[in-house]
Amino acid sequence: MRLFLLIPLLLLGCGRLCFRGEPLTGLDGGNTTCVQNTDCPRPSSVLVCGQDEDQLRDCIACAENRCVRYHPEACP
Repeated sequence: MRLFLLIPLLLLGCGRLCFRGEPLTGLDGGNTTCVQNTDCPRPSSVLVCGQDEDQLRDCIACAENRCVRYHPEACP
């Protein structure tokens, strides 16, 4: 199913994917802090990023002590 979602992005971006990081916020509206990737809350359908190249998939990572969700999108 994920491949089905990525095909339109590949076509729009001439075969290139980029990632967009979006900080996760807590219930109080502040950033969710972390020490490692597995500290971050995530839905069961979202992976934990393992390495930088994982950021081209929908995944959660700990970046600069903040939880960030990475979304693939067509490069500009």
